[in-house]
Amino acid sequence: MIIHPGFIKTGTTSLQDFLFFVHPQIFALGHPHRPGVDARIAHALRRIEGFDADPQELRSALTTALEACPANRVSVLSDEGLTGVPHLTAIIAKRLHDHFPQARILFTIRRQQDMIRSFYGRHGRVLVNTPAPYKDRHVGFPAWLEHAWLNRPDNVLGVADYARTIEIYRVLFGAERISVFLLEEWTADETAFANRLSSVLGVDAATTQQLLAHRHTHAQETSRYVRYDRLRKRFPIADHLMASLPAGLRAVGGGFLARGDRQQVEYPPSWQDKLSELYRDGNRQLIECYGLALREHGYAV
Repeated sequence: MIIHPGFIKTGTTSLQDFLFFVHPQIFALGHPHRPGVDARIAHALRRIEGFDADPQELRSALTTALEACPANRVSVLSDEGLTGVPHLTAIIAKRLHDHFPQARILFTIRRQQDMIRSFYGRHGRVLVNTPAPYKDRHVGFPAWLEHAWLNRPDNVLGVADYARTIEIYRVLFGAERISVFLLEEWTADETAFANRLSSVLGVDAATTQQLLAHRHTHAQETSRYVRYDRLRKRFPIADHLMASLPAGLRAVGGGFLARGDRQQVEYPPSWQDKLSELYRDGNRQLIECYGLALREHGYAV
């Protein structure tokens, strides 16, 4: 069993969409939770200990899923949500170890400043789980950063503390079972990345190279779309007007919004240094433990 617990915004969705769920030698579980059993596993792993945890539910879901795995395939449980809630990280890791003590653990990471900015662009710029009339309102990057800083570590700033989470898994599974991959290494040398990943997974490297060639998902939306999205969420009539247009005009409008420069927010003064200070010690720990080329790829060290 290979367990890939994330992290979010580090190429995880691309690996799931273009490798884990399509490679002929891999039997994938987890995200995107297409089969009902994958959703059962996800929910059971995230239940709160002492409140609604149900060990039998998790055992049953895992057994059902693995019974469908062909004998000649390697099982890969991939779900970045397993590390997406810092206060649940340790208990989820313990539950995984209880069921798969001999598993190999695969992490993907990305320079923290880039990961956080990407998270904001896809998930943070619009308010969710808030009462009306604040739901779906856009929030600027500086204000979002300040709020995230005040509420760390139980948010994406805590998730970006990779060393903390990886250490939890190291203590449980052992350092020899941990492999860490950099998104920047995939971008710099696709072939080398695919070869090393295939070695960890125990699958054919040539097939991995072919499946991952130039494959990336979740690109940032365009600036045009972001402006339109802010307008329609502030004034819902804009959506109604768009929906009332003939299909041809809607297609032209959608094409216009999809073209142009991608949204790219910039850090306010001092924030890059502030985040570097937050993650520097952990990054140095990762270099020492796993020999990662973090310095070469611009991580804070």
